[in-house]
Amino acid sequence: MTLRVAAHVDVRYTTRLPTGVDKHIARMVRGLATCPRFDVSVVAPRNQLVGGDLPQASSLHGLPVDPIPFSNRFGRLLWAVSDVPPIDRFCPGVDWVWSPQELWAPARHARTAVTVHGSTYFEPSFPGYHSATARFERARMAWFFRRICRCADLVLPVSHYLERFLIDSFGLRPERSMVVGNGVDKAFFSAGDAAIAAGPGVRYDPNRVLVVGGLNGWDGADRVLASADALAERIPGLEIDVVGTMDDPRSLAACQRRPTIRHLGFRPPAELAAMMPQYLALLYLPNVESFGIVALEAMAAALPVLACRLTAVPETAGDGAWYVDENRPDEVVEAVATLRADPVLRRSWVQRGRQRAAGFTWEACLERLARAFGRDAAAGTSVEIVSP
Repeated sequence: MTLRVAAHVDVRYTTRLPTGVDKHIARMVRGLATCPRFDVSVVAPRNQLVGGDLPQASSLHGLPVDPIPFSNRFGRLLWAVSDVPPIDRFCPGVDWVWSPQELWAPARHARTAVTVHGSTYFEPSFPGYHSATARFERARMAWFFRRICRCADLVLPVSHYLERFLIDSFGLRPERSMVVGNGVDKAFFSAGDAAIAAGPGVRYDPNRVLVVGGLNGWDGADRVLASADALAERIPGLEIDVVGTMDDPRSLAACQRRPTIRHLGFRPPAELAAMMPQYLALLYLPNVESFGIVALEAMAAALPVLACRLTAVPETAGDGAWYVDENRPDEVVEAVATLRADPVLRRSWVQRGRQRAAGFTWEACLERLARAFGRDAAAGTSVEIVSP
């Protein structure tokens, strides 16, 4: 039996640099489209299409698409308070309407599924948690979360941390939830394979530490800068390279004032994967994280991870990361100094990380998603969930 699935997307998220949610959309929608039991199409606002098709720059270009006759913004506002028009009016005959990016739309005949990626503004560790902007975003997102938890046939959080948040805060019924997770691109495993094959003689620079993430509050720019200052004082010659986008001006300016930090901007996944084994370690100190793919990518690429214990990071990184107190730069200095002085210990952390990352593949995510679509979610039939 073939299941017809319409992926409800905001096309802008498929034309940007492929990180985070954007990467999840591309890998999961494209991946499901290759599964023999599924017939996958896209349903998207007409004003985001080009001649009725997805733009060539879209990661989903080439998939069949049904147009929604109003804008994404209007649809968000309308479907936040109304059940009409049902979205399957625009993609008739589908079995599921699935948003891989937190868009809600009611359906009359099809079942509905929504992937949930984050709870940023609800986290007390979020910088500016008490600001007017954060309060507004919490109110807006609370309305959305309540609606999908009550109305969607299937909710797909990317982590158990996020699933617990939705259950505790918005009454999500566990039988309507399945943690779909995220996967590590094969380029990172390949880079790690090459580094492991080189044996103990693999070349890495003991004076370079990598940070992946934007220089902003939620990615932990304040903690990175504090750690950089402590490292500069205690370990002369050690440098930090920062790869990422979405920098806030204040943090970027602070970075540029520090000669031990290089801001490299965005790097495509294949290039980033090839870079990773050349560093001593990844420093990963986000203030807010609902999954933590960066840690897994580093582990797959044979790069030890120094991580904090905030939000979902411990769930994802598991026993593959060396944990430090994010509020104590001296612990970061001690961990870095220890790895520099003991290559054997560093190799043991590489091995632990590789073992942890091995369970996080896009194939495993797609298997869970396909299994969820194959059950009667509305009836609450239970499914054995295999943790990644």
